Amino acid sequence: MNILISAFFKKENIKSGLDSLDIQENEKEKLLQTAEDLLQLRFLHIILERLDEKDKELFLEQLDAGSAEGTVSFLREKIEGVENILREHAKILENEILQDIRSLKKGEK
Repeated sequence: MNILISAFFKKENIKSGLDSLDIQENEKEKLLQTAEDLLQLRFLHIILERLDEKDKELFLEQLDAGSAEGTVSFLREKIEGVENILREHAKILENEILQDIRSLKKGEK
């Protein structure tokens, strides 16, 4: 899943938002990692809800085998427009996180 996260998640935007908060660097890193973990769970949910039962098993086997290229190829075969779907959901999460950061900044003032 890391290849999907790195392909669609613009963590620079989140990092920039976190940099604007008055928190320690290690806290920023933990929050960024939490955002990546959350996106991974969302991607997994989105993918699994679009696959047939037999394909879900095959996907999980591909994911467990660790072959990023094989997993991406499999998803392209089984889910039409998978890149657009994942890009859209990554952007939604990014916007949610940035909105939360803005709310926190307002609370600091």
